[in-house]
Formats: sequence, C-alpha cells, structure tokens
Amino acid sequence: MSEKLHSNNELEAARSLIQGAGLPMPPIPKTISEKLFRPGDTRYFTSRENTPGPWSLGWFLEEVEFGNPQNYVMVGIDGHGQESAATHFYLVEEDIAFFHQSQLVSSTNPELEEDLSDQYQLMAVMAVAMAQAKEKEQIPADSRLIIVRPTYRQPFWGIQPTPGHPIDWKDAEDALLDASSWLAKRMH
Repeated sequence: MSEKLHSNNELEAARSLIQGAGLPMPPIPKTISEKLFRPGDTRYFTSRENTPGPWSLGWFLEEVEFGNPQNYVMVGIDGHGQESAATHFYLVEEDIAFFHQSQLVSSTNPELEEDLSDQYQLMAVMAVAMAQAKEKEQIPADSRLIIVRPTYRQPFWGIQPTPGHPIDWKDAEDALLDASSWLAKRMH
C-alpha cells in the first residue's frame, strides 16, 4: 500500500512540476506511471534507473534502435539555464515510442507552443491506434513506430521492423503529423 501511495505522490509531483511551468501534462500510461521517481534533485521524473538525463537524446535513440528497452517514461524539465531548458516527454512502449522536446518560455522564445496539449492528445490516440492496427494485422506485430521531435534540429520519425533493428528514418516538418498520416493509411 505504501508503495502505491508513493507512486501516486510521484505522479502528482510530476504533474505539479509540469503544470507549474504552465505546460500541459503529457499522457503517461498507468502501468508506467506507477514506477515514476525523481532522480536526485532533478526537475524530471522517470520510471527507469541508471539512465542519463533527457538532454542525452542520442543515448535514448541509440538504445531504442540497437537494443530493446522495457517500457518506460521520462517527463519533466531539464536544461542548462533558462535559454536551453526544455520540457521533455519520452515514452517507449512495445508498439510506439515518442521522444518529444519543447522549449520553455525565455527571452528568445517568448511564448509556449499553443498546440502542445493537442500534440500530447494525438500521441495518446496514436498509441491506441498502433496497438489496434497490430492486433488487426494491418501493421507487422513486431514493428514499432518512433517519433522524434527535438528542440535543436528537424523532427524525424521512422518504423522499426523488429526490436533492435535499424529504423527507416524520415525527416519531416512535423514528425507527429507525418507519422499519424502514415498510421491512418494503414488502418482499414
């Protein structure tokens, strides 16, 4: 009981941190949210031990491409000063993975993204749609859809045919919308 209470406190602490920064809370699956903890005095939460912080995006992408990590989430704020701080939402599941960053308000970025809440809602819909498409054999059972939206470069997305195999990456103006269109075309 105390562990369950602890995990609910961690999820609430994560929500408070994100919403306190004026940001919407991204969709975190219940099974993963129960494992959330805050590493040290960071401003982010994760469900995994022994990983670098969220600015190490390359490490996480390499792990998902060449390994087969268990389902996890990393969510929160990280950066080196106000100008380079960003909100990070990384969610890796069997069917789909999101690596999403968004700049915080600063002197060079005076407004938050208006559609951030819509982006998070689309991610939740895509996760369900991907699972349904695999269940109906419209998409290969072992494949994973991966969407990457960094703050410092062009977004991209890809399909991983099976865990641990190279991903067919595609650059995009809006990786989330492009991947969503790709998914919609495969569903009957």
